[in-house]
Amino acid sequence: MIKIKNVKLRNILNSEGKVAIEVEMIDNSNYKVIASSPSAIVPGRREAITKRNINKSCFDELVTEICNIEIKNQKDFDNVLNNYMKDLGSNICLPFSLAFARLMAHEKNLNLMQYISNIGNHNFEKKMPIPLIAIFSGGVHNKKEKGSIQNIMIAVNVRSFSKGIQIISEIYGYIENKLKESNNLKAYGASSGMIVNDMTIEEKFEMIIDTIKILKHEKEVSIAIDVAAEHFFENGFYTYQSQKMNSKQLNDILSKYIEKYNIKYIEDPFDSGDVEYWKRMLLEHKNIHIVGDDLFATQEKYINNKIANGIIIKMNQVGTLTGTIEAFNKAKKENMITCVSQRSIETEDVFMCDLAVALNSTYIKIGGPRRGDRIAKYNQLIRLEEEIL
Repeated sequence: MIKIKNVKLRNILNSEGKVAIEVEMIDNSNYKVIASSPSAIVPGRREAITKRNINKSCFDELVTEICNIEIKNQKDFDNVLNNYMKDLGSNICLPFSLAFARLMAHEKNLNLMQYISNIGNHNFEKKMPIPLIAIFSGGVHNKKEKGSIQNIMIAVNVRSFSKGIQIISEIYGYIENKLKESNNLKAYGASSGMIVNDMTIEEKFEMIIDTIKILKHEKEVSIAIDVAAEHFFENGFYTYQSQKMNSKQLNDILSKYIEKYNIKYIEDPFDSGDVEYWKRMLLEHKNIHIVGDDLFATQEKYINNKIANGIIIKMNQVGTLTGTIEAFNKAKKENMITCVSQRSIETEDVFMCDLAVALNSTYIKIGGPRRGDRIAKYNQLIRLEEEIL
């Protein structure tokens, strides 16, 4: 049981140099914690609402309520937050939830990873998630490639996460240098994937495959893609690479990529309403991970293993730690693989790393190894590996 003494909001900078909200929470022993929430460039239709402006009276009402009661556990606290979700939004409620979790972990004399594992009722396994790293960014992350694959990634599957980071740095750095030499590196996307001046999708795939071979990492590394098809779907059709097409035509293109480039992981290949083709892909490609992000929006009510065999876990899609764990547990119960993921616009908060390790997530998406908000997460995962091994 814990008593909150004070709560303070402050504006901090996110990875775009714009304003994000940080919550500072202090308990009766004067122990102080902070937490902040990421955000999306373009939120999915099923996500919890985010708010640009703070409803001051509603915020004051929430603070008054939580500072005047003794709170027994995370679920009770998050139930209070759910009553304010509509008015405050997930970008305010989530930092409250995460800050409270940090206070409770301290109160129980546990590290955050142990606390999350306990409330998730997980048999903790001493293993690290497989990192998924953006190499090339497109789609809504690149205005010139709006109707295209959002991220072409690599999955690095090795026992040691620290070894995995070495491989990531080698592959990412090699491609980065080649693009600079050819004057083809235009910028870095929101997830630190590289944005190029002029390359086809096929050329990007070939460059990654060639690099993996040159650096002799064929056994540890595979290609993964985040299509984010919802963002180029309208009125029953997809506009992919400037071509209007139906679901079958997009399915044929994606299936060709899967076969030709030995892709093991595909995320949001279709719009969330295009259930028939989600099921078809699941039937046609039984040995790959077909993963829902916008499809499930980290909400228990949407999860269905007959549509996809994997789920993206993004805490601010649901707005509380309890809601996140409920979605995670439902997915595991349905034998789905899980991927705890960053958002396009991040802060330096590393809570998602503790979450992924505590719940034994299959994958973790933290973005390319550039920029401080991403590096903070790489470094936290290095620390967590030392704790569990």
